[in-house]
Amino acid sequence: MKGPVQLVRSDRLGGDYQNLGPIYEWSEGKAYLAIDRVSFKGTAGAILSYANPPVHQVGNPGLDAYLEGLNKVYEQKDLLEFLILYGSNDPVHAGGDLKESLDRLEHTLTVRNERVSAGASAEEIDRLFDWADNRLKKGISLHAGIRKIAQHLRVVAVCGGGTRFGGSAEIPLMADYLVGDSRSGMCFSEAMIGLIPGWGGIARSLIKAGPVNAAYMAMTSREVSAQQLKGIGIYNEVVPVPFPFPKREKTADSDADKANYLAALESHNDETGMLLLPKALAMATVMDREIPTVKDADRLTLALQADILKEVARRRDPETYARIRGNSLKEAKDEIKRLGRPLAPQSIEALNELLKDHNPAAFDEHAFVEREMKADARLYRDPRFRAGLIATLEQTVADYREAN
Repeated sequence: MKGPVQLVRSDRLGGDYQNLGPIYEWSEGKAYLAIDRVSFKGTAGAILSYANPPVHQVGNPGLDAYLEGLNKVYEQKDLLEFLILYGSNDPVHAGGDLKESLDRLEHTLTVRNERVSAGASAEEIDRLFDWADNRLKKGISLHAGIRKIAQHLRVVAVCGGGTRFGGSAEIPLMADYLVGDSRSGMCFSEAMIGLIPGWGGIARSLIKAGPVNAAYMAMTSREVSAQQLKGIGIYNEVVPVPFPFPKREKTADSDADKANYLAALESHNDETGMLLLPKALAMATVMDREIPTVKDADRLTLALQADILKEVARRRDPETYARIRGNSLKEAKDEIKRLGRPLAPQSIEALNELLKDHNPAAFDEHAFVEREMKADARLYRDPRFRAGLIATLEQTVADYREAN
């Protein structure tokens, strides 16, 4: 198998590291999830390697593999001290498959219209959205599984490569500690589509970064850089990566260009891993007090709450984009640079409801995550969700007026 597991199963990480064989393996096409039992400086642990090229979305088969694999780790919890979540160090890590979601939604809406005409009950109509509910439930089960393991093992996530969107950001956030690539970032882009982070991303951001920073990330859908993520407490360490991502050449031989680019990505993946994995292994095995953390008094604030509210109020109003709605983002790039992309009003309403009256002293993570999932599930049923999906896929300025 190519990708992250190659380094995990090699002897390149030095004499302090040993790979003791697989605990769990799953593959489907080029996608795979492998969990290997390892030892670092005499401490036993496990490394979970996930790959799904080219942008490492986590589809339903991958979610099932995560859940099965994590159960195997939990069964061996008394023999292990740590779990590292590791993946490919590629330029982009996407969230859900939006094209698949649009196809499912279009089919659901067609069937719904037929059932409504036939006099189907509200309960029967609602069950048509089970495909969305089931994916959300799997994501919540993934959060529960990782947090259950974290009661027994130290869980460290490696955020290698570039920006992580949606679920690709939420999964590492489920860990206790995060090691970040200096070129990486996170973006909760859901509010620009018509959803919210539904796999515990808001809950974990509240715990790690505080309510104002969590609101900034979830409500503005702006990308947060590696150094900012460290400053707010999400990354514990940022590892400088002194080389750029590979770029695909464009010559007369497109097949050769593709082959050369894929080979460059493989080499880049291993070289990046050689910088990140040793840091993760060290973080997984040192004393708690040796792990860098941010004190509340020193925590970076990404934006003042008043400024967040002002920006969100402007961007959630469909009339802000009256002159450019439906235009391509390329055509409207100057206006979008000034205004930001439209935010789905229904997403902001859901986020406001979740974040109001947040009390850190009485925070129940698991209960909040359940609320988060249910709020996200309701948004799949909102008619404006289709508009957000289409605009995102077609790279146009979304129109979130109620009439749509």
